[in-house]
Amino acid sequence: MSAETIGGSAADGRAGNAPARWAVLFGLVRAELGFGILGLRLFMTCVVIASAMLGLIWLLSDGLADAMRDNATRILGGDVAVTVVNAPLDGGTETALSSLGRSSRVVELRSTAAAGPADAPRRLTVELKAVDAAYPLYGAVEMARGTDIQAALAERDGIAGAVVEPSLLAQLGLEIGDTIRLGESSFEIRDRLLREPDRLSAGTFLVGPRVLIARDRLEETGLTGRGSLTEYRTRVRFTGGTEPEAALAAVRSAEPARGWELQTPSEAAERVREVTNRTTTFLGVSGLAAFAIGLTGAWAAVAMWIGRRHRTIAQYRLSGATTSMVVALHAVLVAVAGALALAIGLTIASIGAALLLDMLTTRLHLLWEPEALVGEVLLVAVTLALGLAGALVAGLSGITRVPPLRAMRDDVPGIGLSPRDGLVAGGLLAASLVLAIAGLPNPGMAVAAALGLTVVAGLLAGLGLLIARAAFRLPADGFLALAVRQGFTAPRAVMLRTVALGIGIAGITGVVAVQHSLQTAFETQIPTRAPDLVLLDVQAPQVERIRAQVAETPELGGLQATPFMRTRLLEVNGRPVEEALVNPDKDWVIEGDRSFSWAAEPTGSELLAGEWWPADYDGPPLVSAEEDVMEAFDLKPGDALTYSVLGRVFTSEVANIRKEYHRTMRPEFLVVASPTPFRNAPHGWIVSLQGVTGESLDGFVSALSREAPNVTVIDVRRLVSDAAEVVEGAILGTLMIAAILLLAGSLSLAATVSADVDSRRREAVALSVVGATRREIAIARLCEAAATGLAAAAVGGSAGLLASWWIADGALRVDWAPGLVALVLPAALGVITAVAAGLAGGLGALPRGRGQLARMLSG
Repeated sequence: MSAETIGGSAADGRAGNAPARWAVLFGLVRAELGFGILGLRLFMTCVVIASAMLGLIWLLSDGLADAMRDNATRILGGDVAVTVVNAPLDGGTETALSSLGRSSRVVELRSTAAAGPADAPRRLTVELKAVDAAYPLYGAVEMARGTDIQAALAERDGIAGAVVEPSLLAQLGLEIGDTIRLGESSFEIRDRLLREPDRLSAGTFLVGPRVLIARDRLEETGLTGRGSLTEYRTRVRFTGGTEPEAALAAVRSAEPARGWELQTPSEAAERVREVTNRTTTFLGVSGLAAFAIGLTGAWAAVAMWIGRRHRTIAQYRLSGATTSMVVALHAVLVAVAGALALAIGLTIASIGAALLLDMLTTRLHLLWEPEALVGEVLLVAVTLALGLAGALVAGLSGITRVPPLRAMRDDVPGIGLSPRDGLVAGGLLAASLVLAIAGLPNPGMAVAAALGLTVVAGLLAGLGLLIARAAFRLPADGFLALAVRQGFTAPRAVMLRTVALGIGIAGITGVVAVQHSLQTAFETQIPTRAPDLVLLDVQAPQVERIRAQVAETPELGGLQATPFMRTRLLEVNGRPVEEALVNPDKDWVIEGDRSFSWAAEPTGSELLAGEWWPADYDGPPLVSAEEDVMEAFDLKPGDALTYSVLGRVFTSEVANIRKEYHRTMRPEFLVVASPTPFRNAPHGWIVSLQGVTGESLDGFVSALSREAPNVTVIDVRRLVSDAAEVVEGAILGTLMIAAILLLAGSLSLAATVSADVDSRRREAVALSVVGATRREIAIARLCEAAATGLAAAAVGGSAGLLASWWIADGALRVDWAPGLVALVLPAALGVITAVAAGLAGGLGALPRGRGQLARMLSG
């Protein structure tokens, strides 16, 4: 279709009615699409990356949030749950709870499962759960053979049953029908546990595979003796028609003097949701960054495409096409390309989110419905469409403001955004970002991160502007300096290039620095500080025997034996802890029972304030509070702390504040008291030790299993190894995200450079006319790209290192060790990526030989 024919059709359409104009537009669109939209492939790539990243994170976070909400009662196991430790609730309290509806009682503790010959058993730490006949009140226990949980646990031929996770069978080399020993009793393995409806009520940190047995067979195992770390949970499913608030009030009125931890379904789900929200919000911030960079690239790519079509646009207008027709034609072409790219990106996001949700909900023992993603996909599409519309308005701005005759002569000056188009584009982009932030699980955190990202982007833009102005003002001594300075004559383009590249550099630098800090912590700090074994439920007479055994074995050492009890904080300086709390982030210290111990001598932790009591102190009890307690109540030495231990209430003076060391994996206690009167109370002990060789540790564990079957052994070596694998997997995932950010930044940079290619061609022609060779022009372009890359590296690298320090020190609580790679990487990435983008987008402007130079001059 010739330009004359199209122009005539356009003129006819202008004179005719609306249907005729639509018919003309349809014909023009069909003709343009017949030639393809390959010219928009860079635009489409930017849109695919932005939509895939943001769509994946949004769908994943919303899917997890919906799963948490829909499974709230399954997670808790009832409409309300109360938990006590060390001893079950009394009969009167149980009766009061049972009167509110169906009740179920479960007992959870860590123990050791043994298999094989008694003289050389294979042992494994397990999470033991004893359930009654009413379990579960909500949901169902899913097992490989599909049997009923009560039938699987029932006694057959004189032996009770157990249901175990598949990992136990693999680690102990067992099969269905084999026998395991728990304490003093044996159980037959009846089935493999696939999904436990209330798994998350036990927390997210489990040291071993789950084992389910019947509650009425627990006592005969001997595992719940004095001092054992046992949790007793009672769940209630309210009778139909019961008013929830009234029922909860009745539950609270039944609380015994010893206290308990009460939870509702929303509270149980919220604890898990807080962890997933932090993760998905972190990923969401990365998605927002990719989205912003992608839109920048889309804007530049549309501008590049429009700039290369200036002659075609001029032909349309000279042939009689109306201004609105030309704008509508190009808007439709870009919209078609954007819709196709958006569909591709959202398809990738939907498939990825579905796979990840299936994996995560299986691991979390949750249920989810794939069709729930359909509505979320539509919301994501609307949000992304608004952003694309803003980029489209910005890219098409000025399309009709270039005089056709000048366009035919290639004399097209760069035209920026008109005020009206800028306002419309800015409004659409702002609306899109607001919707994107609102779609994340923690909008407040996302806003803070987005503001930080905005500050970094602003610094990058400001630095790009300063570099452009400084370069233009520097004296040009020699041809090369003149050519390089000429490349910085467009400050807006320099700013866009610097921002697009710097954001990607900040992301990948921060991730690499955090990765090195974590790796250093696991390779150096934790292995040297953490014990190899931790022994739970050790009775006082057994402590001395363990000391003697360790003393007789040269390969064993580092033994620490610590009394273990539970406490509940009640008052601070005479005020209830709920009123005295000043830091809501530390409210967990007042939720239920917390760890408590006594000691005559310092525990080895650094004292942040105060002094330790004398070793022979025998007066009223003094307490040492951990750093978390200090932060929760703004506590200081001399304050009064009221707490309960074994049903007795004590008020003690705070003698000192200890620094917390959560990552050493040694026993840590929220409160440590002076020995009197706690040394004479019934309690168990926690023992930790280290070994020189694995054989000596394994031999110690084997002997201990024969002499003290009640003791639970936690192999910290395996936990550290498992944690290292999890961290490495998380780091790999974040590295992939950072790489996507860098790719998006590179594409945006390439689009920005390519958008300038026509003006660069004119510059190259002018330089060639005055005698510059192709090699000299290429060197000038590469120097310009390297300068842009170094500028982006300076700000982006600094921002990435600062963010990594905050994450390592504040969130992960490991020493910040960015490593040499993280310090060198920004400059290398900046130069290499900028030069690569310059090669891809800018060197095509160089004239190839005298023939092409002549054609450029004559065109």
